[in-house]
Amino acid sequence: MLTVRLAILSGLAMLLAACSTGIDMPKGTSRGYSSARLIQRSPKAATGDPTEREVHGMVQEAIKKQFQARSLGYGQTNADLLVAYLVLYQEPGMTAQYDDYFGYGRDANKITDQAHQKGTVEGKRPEYFERGGILIDVIDARTNKLVYRNYAVDDVVRGASAATRAGRIDAAVGQALGAFFQ
Repeated sequence: MLTVRLAILSGLAMLLAACSTGIDMPKGTSRGYSSARLIQRSPKAATGDPTEREVHGMVQEAIKKQFQARSLGYGQTNADLLVAYLVLYQEPGMTAQYDDYFGYGRDANKITDQAHQKGTVEGKRPEYFERGGILIDVIDARTNKLVYRNYAVDDVVRGASAATRAGRIDAAVGQALGAFFQ
């Protein structure tokens, strides 16, 4: 599942890059904000399998590191910003979304549909592939306005160690959030 998650990262990025039609991609920055926290997920949501939980843990740790590295507080209940993420997995003919930590009302299904269209329907890869993508939203907690959205995509590496997966996820999160901290 971890490699599945990484595969989603690559598919999403490729897809979103090619599909700027109708998906809001604001490019605000961290200026003026001092803290962030992960969006709350539904307490009724299924917990997923162990691999899925491991991937979410790696993504969340990578997000936390990005904010803390910029001296922004992270994890407080009354944070200035909410951070949400959507993980996509893609292979020829299918795209799956993992939206447990994405929240509501920001077009997860539309994003997934466009990623599928660009990455599998219109994709030019002649061989079997697996790729993962992560889309990260940063939302102003006071106004609920989407401040920043970006993504990263890469091929899945089957059989990668947990340390390799964590490093790849960390790099993808860093790529997706990099411009926010400029």
